[in-house]
Amino acid sequence: MRFSRSIRFKLISLYVGLLTVIFICFGAYTYYGFHHFLIHSLDQALNRRALQIASTIVEELPNRGPAYVAGEIQARYAPELNERVIRITDSNGEIIYASRNTDLLSPYVPRGNQTRGVEEQPFYREEIQDRKQPIRVVSLDHRLANGLVCTVEVGAPENDIAKALDHLLVTLGIGFSILILLSILGGYSLLGRALSPVDEIVSAAEQITFKNLSQRLPVPQTGDEFERISLALNRMIQRLEEAFQIANRFSADASHELRTPLTIIRGELEAMVKSPTLTSDALQRVADMLEEVERLTRIVEGLLLVSRLESGEAQMQITTLDLGELVNSVADQMELLSQDKLLTMKREINLNVFVEGDAMRLKQVVVNLLDNAIKYTPEGGTIILGVRTNKTHAILEAADTGIGIQPDALPHVFKRFFRSGEARAGRIAGTGLGLAIVQSITEAHGGMVFAESNANAGSQFRVELPLVHKEKQNNDIQLAT
Repeated sequence: MRFSRSIRFKLISLYVGLLTVIFICFGAYTYYGFHHFLIHSLDQALNRRALQIASTIVEELPNRGPAYVAGEIQARYAPELNERVIRITDSNGEIIYASRNTDLLSPYVPRGNQTRGVEEQPFYREEIQDRKQPIRVVSLDHRLANGLVCTVEVGAPENDIAKALDHLLVTLGIGFSILILLSILGGYSLLGRALSPVDEIVSAAEQITFKNLSQRLPVPQTGDEFERISLALNRMIQRLEEAFQIANRFSADASHELRTPLTIIRGELEAMVKSPTLTSDALQRVADMLEEVERLTRIVEGLLLVSRLESGEAQMQITTLDLGELVNSVADQMELLSQDKLLTMKREINLNVFVEGDAMRLKQVVVNLLDNAIKYTPEGGTIILGVRTNKTHAILEAADTGIGIQPDALPHVFKRFFRSGEARAGRIAGTGLGLAIVQSITEAHGGMVFAESNANAGSQFRVELPLVHKEKQNNDIQLAT
């Protein structure tokens, strides 16, 4: 159903439909033209036969009699063997000669004194007797020297014409079917070539992300709609790039500018907490403000980090490191938090899984995933932390038996400031930047992050990072030693 709405299907349908109409018109013209040609040829042959019989045989009737006429016709023309019908009748209706198959003809009807000479055009007619095949008949009136008028009738059934037309129909049907099939295949191939610029545009568009908005779509120099579409899309991408740069600069600049006043406010509040003149009520209010400042500081720091990572301005110290060892180290540090909540942390971590990356940034990925799992898993739940490999990637997995994520919320979990229903209701603390930071750091390392979840059945996050080739691992080990 979806393919039937595509432009390729519509163009091929129109193309094949037009060819089909042309083939049908051509076939009909060929059929009726061939039918007319065969009838005309048969009439001409019958005409010549009637003229020959009248001028060479019937002309001798007064001198040699009917027996001579019958003998000559049988000897020369053998009408039954050649599927011809011959009947010769005088003006009184007396039959001078009739072949044995004259039952195909209608009874002779005298035409009175209307006579024609041999030089005049014969009279043609078509007869259908007893639902048999039509028979073409030529009637020729010939005046003899003694004044007697004889009518020569020569006929032939249209069996051969019908067979030829049937063969023509079969030939046209098979030929047109093959031609239509070839036109479909040819049209599909030609449309594939004609629409190849669209495939190139789509392929290039799929590769454009917020990280490479400077890339542009190929512009086919065809002077048609494809070129116009490419130019229009490139102008749109340029506007998006400019808008993204403005938004990113604003986020980074605003976050950077907010750091200083937040630091000053935090310092002042910390000094006020140490003041002995504050009442307990005032001290509690200052502590609450200090907690909110800390939360704002974390939001600003996270937003600044995401902005720098997405713009490629974040400085990272890339080294070859063992992801399994890094994850084990972080898990040791955060296990106390899970124990405070009576959670069981299981580890399925393989060592000697080497990747290239910034250790501090990757550590932040593990911290955020574990912190997320701890916050959203009720007491007595389980967290599973794993590191494994496939052929090309190192895989970090963090799964929990927590509250899970609703299906409609799952596509948005990596967006900035997105929070689930319970988090938005204020039952779970957080900034909504943790998973956005995980995605930004992962993509900055050339990896991908995925989320799977079922409501009330836990969640699983999977981070895939490119593996370091063994040759590069050996080189890095030799340089380190």
